[in-house]
Amino acid sequence: IPDSYTIKEFNFSSEDNIYRKEIKCALDDIANKSMAAGYPISVFTALYEAVLNAHQHGNKKDSAKKVVIAYKIDNETVEVGVIDEVGELTPEFFPFVQRHREGLEPVLDFYKFSGREAQGPNLGTGTSFMHMYADNVQYFKSSESGLVAHLTFQREKDLSGNQSKNINW
Repeated sequence: IPDSYTIKEFNFSSEDNIYRKEIKCALDDIANKSMAAGYPISVFTALYEAVLNAHQHGNKKDSAKKVVIAYKIDNETVEVGVIDEVGELTPEFFPFVQRHREGLEPVLDFYKFSGREAQGPNLGTGTSFMHMYADNVQYFKSSESGLVAHLTFQREKDLSGNQSKNINW
């Protein structure tokens, strides 16, 4: 993790109705800072899905395992790394991500795509929202063998090439 990033570590509950609220609270600071810097609320949506995936699928809802959120917000980008402790991916995940990168379908359901049974209340669309709202999403192993989802959001530029401030309605 680069020295310029702010690092926060969280252990989330194993109970569905509790950890979803905990994740929202964990992201409040990043969401508020990014919106104050002129980035849209969709940054929060993509990050929520990344953290939810790290806890549910990476850490298997194990409250003893932590999710690390490392971020940097500046005038040009918001960069966030979401790191779980387990780092497992199913073989279907790679072609699923490739479909997003090709932009063939805006919202894909992972469970329908992979032929797997849905897990609990999940709709299988979290990764779709990450790719829809972030300008770049990369996946790699952390030095501790967890999975890192690195999301980058770039400030929109106006036609003159100047950075434009997003207006929040």
